[in-house]
Amino acid sequence: MTFSEEFLPLTPINFFQVSADCAYLPIVNNKTFPTMTKALAKKYLLPSTSKLCSEEEFAEISLGWNEEGLEAYVYIDRPFKRVVYPEIDRGDSVEFFIDTRDVKTSGFNTRFCHHFFFLAEGVESRFAGEMTKFRTEDAHPLCDANDLKVKSLIHPSSYVLNIFIPRHCLNGYDPEQFKRLGFAYRINQSEGFSQHFTVTTEDFTFEQQPSLWGSLKLI
Repeated sequence: MTFSEEFLPLTPINFFQVSADCAYLPIVNNKTFPTMTKALAKKYLLPSTSKLCSEEEFAEISLGWNEEGLEAYVYIDRPFKRVVYPEIDRGDSVEFFIDTRDVKTSGFNTRFCHHFFFLAEGVESRFAGEMTKFRTEDAHPLCDANDLKVKSLIHPSSYVLNIFIPRHCLNGYDPEQFKRLGFAYRINQSEGFSQHFTVTTEDFTFEQQPSLWGSLKLI
């Protein structure tokens, strides 16, 4: 066995527990989506962990919360090429990993964990969906893909996704009682590279390891 086969490559992110603030996004005139504009998104911008992951940064992700759910504004500074479904990571796509209870002691997805994907261009009218994998005892119906809202704007050299995840798609979402979320993302490009928040796919199968996701404090 070679050295590279015995040990996982370590990047700086392996030595940190990532945490950040997630600001409240007011509901204006009973309108829950879309409310986040390009200018407003700067207030809700999440910190980048690209340098800690030894990755090239090509996207900015803003995330806000309110009683009705979570809204994100994703700016990707790369030309949109194509989407692939169901192998979404082979094309341009955005993936969010959310644990509504932010449990760091579990080595597997609990019933409060979610794995969502979002596409800038629909495939068979599908722009989003949930693809969470559970153990048998935690299994429950996944959310209706039609309840996940996506608006996209594609430019020649970049594109934007405005995303809304309603609270009924987030099992256990209760900001009054639980002020933190476990959170990670993966932004995929069809050329074969990705940008992550927290650890990278190359090092871990983090889709099913919520203990490796970051923490967002709902403020």
